[in-house]
Amino acid sequence: METMKLEQLTEITIKEYIEKYNLVKFERELLDEVLQTVREKDIDRLAWYAAFGKDLRQITNNLYAYRKGLNFGFTEISFDQNGWINRAKLLDPENIVLANSEIRLGRGKNNLWIYTLDYSFGTCGSASPLTVYDKPYPDRETALNTALNELKEIMQLKVGNTDRGNYNPSIIAATITAVTTYKYKDLQMALF
Repeated sequence: METMKLEQLTEITIKEYIEKYNLVKFERELLDEVLQTVREKDIDRLAWYAAFGKDLRQITNNLYAYRKGLNFGFTEISFDQNGWINRAKLLDPENIVLANSEIRLGRGKNNLWIYTLDYSFGTCGSASPLTVYDKPYPDRETALNTALNELKEIMQLKVGNTDRGNYNPSIIAATITAVTTYKYKDLQMALF
């Protein structure tokens, strides 16, 4: 993998990059961290940063992905053929289908859990992959209950929407019923 040369990691280069691009918060924070390391002349730490990519954009994105993975206990650093970090894959992935929607669960190596939702109101909805970028939960039950509550709330917000093409009342009602039924069955199972 091609990496950035240490002599390219200068205060001028980093400041020019910051001024040229409209950076998101994490990029700016990471570049401020690298900039501080340049000022401290910590060659070992700069070499570590440089190993994360061929340019500042790749370094910041790879480093951010690596640190997000650390939150879930993933410590391995490896890169694909284009120099992008291989993303951590959550363990024990589980898909719970509720009518026309789905809850995806997974856990990190440190047993923190995460969820994502894939939901549909009819012809519109939302979906996202199961990744380490979302909020961690201490156990499966907390993640699942949070997901069930969020999905039900999302659906309830669209009850009565007059745009029947995008917000099909029967799909919304079926999803709310499926969530309620699942929560009730889950509660019964917990009692035994």
